[in-house]
Amino acid sequence: MAERIDCRQATEQLHDYLKREMTPELAEEIRAHLDRCKPCFNHARFEENYLRLLESCGRRARIVALLQVEAERD
Repeated sequence: MAERIDCRQATEQLHDYLKREMTPELAEEIRAHLDRCKPCFNHARFEENYLRLLESCGRRARIVALLQVEAERD
C-alpha cells in the first residue's frame, strides 16, 4: 500500500469518496484514514449527513412540483 494519506488529503478527497467517484484503492486509503482519525471521521459523517439532506430536499422539491402540475390539470 502507498504512503498513508494525511488529514488534508482526506478532506480534499472527501466529497469524491462520499459520492463513490474514485478508484477502489484510493477509497480504501481514505477509509483507513477515517478509521484511525476521529476528527476526520466526524467531519466525514457530518458531510455525509449533509449530502443526504440535500438529496432529500431535492427529491421533495421534485415531488411537490409534480403534485402542483397534477393539481393544475384538474
